[in-house]
Amino acid sequence: MFAYSPERFAALYALDLGQRIWVFLTRPEIVARLETACELSKPAVEGIEEQLLEAFREEILVDRVKQMVGHMVRQILEQRGWVLDQTDVKVQSVPFSKAARYRRPDWITFHAFRNTSDPRDVALTDRRQNLALPTDARWSYYATFASPLKAAVAFGIGDIRQLRTHVHAHGYQRVRVERMLRRA
Repeated sequence: MFAYSPERFAALYALDLGQRIWVFLTRPEIVARLETACELSKPAVEGIEEQLLEAFREEILVDRVKQMVGHMVRQILEQRGWVLDQTDVKVQSVPFSKAARYRRPDWITFHAFRNTSDPRDVALTDRRQNLALPTDARWSYYATFASPLKAAVAFGIGDIRQLRTHVHAHGYQRVRVERMLRRA
């Protein structure tokens, strides 16, 4: 069971709408959607936009209500072991335009850069700016990842802690990302 501390949303939470939203957000299938969005490094509410609109229609479009939803989602995810990764992440949809992204506490954020002349040549680093990438190539930003699963599948990294150690010592780690499947 989840506990909610409404703090600055006490008046709204005391209303029938606030109570209905809390019951909705704590349903197991909704919590699962929130966590799935987080696992995909997306803002949590991206996983429940359609369900919110279906359940609450125009009521969910009020800015204060959306803010309370974000406040509630944060408390739910923190009780499930997630930590705040970034606020004000752009979300291009309805009802949200910005939202918070969460991660597991043991996740480390990395940035991937592709060699512009060889897209399979990738440099991984823990910074997006002020980089110390290899000087033998031109690099373009490619992706951000934090999940050990994404590191393993997309970049062949088996030990994310070892990657972190290497990046801290050298500024980057270069990997070759080979094609996994080929069309017949």
